Amino acid sequence: MARAQKYILISFFSIMFILFLSSTMMAQEDAISEIEERLMDISEEERRILEELFIQAQEIEELEREYHKLAEDIRLIELEIEDIEGKIDKEKKNYDERLGVLEQVLKSYQRMGPGSYIEIILDADSITNLLRRINTLRDLTRNTGELLETMDRIREELEAEKANLDEKMGLLEEKEEELRASLDKKQEAVAELERYLASLEGDREYYEEQLNRIMEMMAEIKIVFADISDALSNIIEEGKLPDVTIDISFTPEGIKGTMDEEAFKEIIASNPHIPDFVFHFSPDQVEMEFPEKNLHFIGNFAIVDGHILKFEIEEGSFYGMVLKKGTIGELFEGGYFGFDLKPLLGRNTIEDLEVKNGYIELIVDIKLF
Repeated sequence: MARAQKYILISFFSIMFILFLSSTMMAQEDAISEIEERLMDISEEERRILEELFIQAQEIEELEREYHKLAEDIRLIELEIEDIEGKIDKEKKNYDERLGVLEQVLKSYQRMGPGSYIEIILDADSITNLLRRINTLRDLTRNTGELLETMDRIREELEAEKANLDEKMGLLEEKEEELRASLDKKQEAVAELERYLASLEGDREYYEEQLNRIMEMMAEIKIVFADISDALSNIIEEGKLPDVTIDISFTPEGIKGTMDEEAFKEIIASNPHIPDFVFHFSPDQVEMEFPEKNLHFIGNFAIVDGHILKFEIEEGSFYGMVLKKGTIGELFEGGYFGFDLKPLLGRNTIEDLEVKNGYIELIVDIKLF
């Protein structure tokens, strides 16, 4: 009976936890949907203020990332310095030991005197004994020479390690100075944002809430983009690339392949886990849009490894608000958007590309063997 009650209680609390978790997630989704609706309907003045706040918030986040990167750089340099200091201590100990051995050898030479070597040779009672004594003296001399060479090598290594240490110490000082400057910039940016919010007076709470929700949406988009990057990779790895059309033609420049916007749309649509986004091509420019998220990016394709088209972003906007370079980089931290055309190209490779109105042209290098 007691055991049954225990199971009932566990089941009850499990259900309550699931309901709580579900309601929390639904509340978050509702809040994000609400802010998306608000952003569609705000006035130009509200959008201007919100964009200014959003730009400042992005700058603060970028300074925060820079601060943490510098702190990590300093930590790694300190570890390198610690390692170098350990090597110097070890080499110095080795050098001192060799120096002690050399001192003993030199003292032995001094006690024996130069006449002793002649006596050792003259006291030989046979040719065999003479050769043995000469070889012994030669070994003694050679070992002393090797000892001196070893000590010279250790001394040079010590000097190199000390020079390396001085360089790292100088670099550490530079990084620490950069870190202090970064912290000052961040504090000034936060103060500037605070002053701007204070100037809004009665509307401050409204804009703070809007700004916080926008930053939450950006965090959600970052996760979505990482999933898209993985999904695009899986299309290739799982052999699910659709039979898109590449129109081939022979030109004086070489073999040319043409892919239009529809071909890219088919690749994207071939994976149901990829949210709807589209590419638009115009001369020397590629635009990527996420209508559902009101995201817009402008950039171009770069060729990677002769068969991947990587979309490199130059600028972007979110609900018409400017996205800073650092924010764009953060959004795509989980991986870039790339289209691997190897299944279509086979052994052939892309040598060059040009973006035209509505399509792209690929110069393909044909590999016959």
